[in-house]
Amino acid sequence: MEIWDQETLRKEEPNISEKAVKALFSPNVGIISPWELAIALGEMAALNGVEFKLNTEVTDIKKNNDSYEIKTNNGTVEAKYICNAAGVNADKVNEYTNKKSFTIKPNKGEYYLLDKSQGELVNHVIFQCPNKDGKGVLVSPTVHGNLIVGPNSQPTDGDDVSTSTDGLSFVRNTALKSVPGINFRESIRNFAGVRARTKEDDFFIFEDEENKGFFNISGMASPGLSSAPAIAVDLLKMMEESGLCLKAKEEIKDERKVNRFKKLSDEERAALIKENPLYGKIICRCETVTEGEIVDAIHRPIPATSIDAVKRRCNAGMGRCQGGFCGPRVQEIISRELNIPLEDVPQDRVGMNIITGETKTGGAE
Repeated sequence: MEIWDQETLRKEEPNISEKAVKALFSPNVGIISPWELAIALGEMAALNGVEFKLNTEVTDIKKNNDSYEIKTNNGTVEAKYICNAAGVNADKVNEYTNKKSFTIKPNKGEYYLLDKSQGELVNHVIFQCPNKDGKGVLVSPTVHGNLIVGPNSQPTDGDDVSTSTDGLSFVRNTALKSVPGINFRESIRNFAGVRARTKEDDFFIFEDEENKGFFNISGMASPGLSSAPAIAVDLLKMMEESGLCLKAKEEIKDERKVNRFKKLSDEERAALIKENPLYGKIICRCETVTEGEIVDAIHRPIPATSIDAVKRRCNAGMGRCQGGFCGPRVQEIISRELNIPLEDVPQDRVGMNIITGETKTGGAE
């Protein structure tokens, strides 16, 4: 860690507030795409034999001797070990079969995502001094060249990710104290995330005292994302100590290939288009995403079956127009590739329908 005086601070961050006197600099801080991290880890797991049951909700868990019967909306699963990482619902899942040992208190944080015109306003992740609510409102560049500002900290219900005028006003006014030159007219999206907090200032990672083989991974406050890989390693050791027999795979798939047309050289682009002409059709103009990338996302080890799923995998719809131009085309491609009716393609989760009827009929059947 380093303490920067005002001269160093101005040199490194020329757009910082004149009222900033000094700064504490952490040289090992970095930025990452959280979607890409989670998807990459998930795909590698799938390539190595992990089965994903998407759109499957746990409705009950029963202990049967030394195993568990997990009831879901898509049938029953038998398991000897359970890792409960259900976020804001972790306490509910835990209490299906265990005594109450913790309570999740959902806490919402709201954000601004600004256009790339604001992306070079700061060079580092800018935090104000932390307080009882957390690290506070940050101003940070993103890996895609945008500027992200937020979050606030407000108690909420369940997984409510709505945004509010008051919440966003707080974020805006607080951020301007750090970087007064932020042009919030360049905001392209507002969104919110929900923290699965508990009353403790720590994570809950433990095996239930009475029900062997039931592990809770909950209360993931900051820095949950950064901690996740290390938590996975520790959890594996805990499960082995609990009796899980671990045997190393003889062959491990440890590579995945994803084509990012925007980042390729002209020669690489030409070769890719020659191999697959769909890479020569730009669908998302804001982010230069091709039809080939979208089709690839739909057919990957964990398939993207909604517009937002495609967006998170290859960035189609992440640009200034936020899918206003490419959204309908992405919807058509998903419909074609999965051979499903256009109206059955959701925005995000199952049930989040976009098309409700034909315009000429006013939505009536």
